[in-house]
Amino acid sequence: MARYFHVDRRARFVAGQAVELSRPDLAAVPDLAQHFNGLFPAGVSAHGMQYLNLDVKAGNGEPATELIWEYVRRAHFPDRPSRFTATCAWRDLDEARAWRSRAGMPNAKIWTLGAAEGFIANMSLLHVGTSTLRASQFAHAYWAGEQGPELDGMPPPCWEVLLCGPITVGDEV
Repeated sequence: MARYFHVDRRARFVAGQAVELSRPDLAAVPDLAQHFNGLFPAGVSAHGMQYLNLDVKAGNGEPATELIWEYVRRAHFPDRPSRFTATCAWRDLDEARAWRSRAGMPNAKIWTLGAAEGFIANMSLLHVGTSTLRASQFAHAYWAGEQGPELDGMPPPCWEVLLCGPITVGDEV
């Protein structure tokens, strides 16, 4: 089992915890329950749950980005893990600390995670604040595990790891 680092921005982890997928309570909306079950029969990660519940019309592009990336993955890279079922992590402690600082979460705990080898992708490509064609290029480069185009104003690559399968929370660092 490989060792990774996770910035726990939602304060959900404890040492020894097994990270599990979950399902939203959709009993009151059976049509959405059926749709969810077709998309994610095993459930979603905390990351997936967060983005499934955000309002796309609220002016925040992140939920739409996640949905676009998911459909590009399904259409062109079905062997890659879904961001909706993955736990995001970092390969080393310095990367985790740097991201925690960039994200403005200096008090978020960082945990070690034990998991099978994850999929590594450039998180800097996760945005749609550009043309539809460029956003498509970014999504394809993300799922191909590529750096993506070098454009003026583009942030440097930020290599996240998507972990799936059995994940165990280790120690806080």
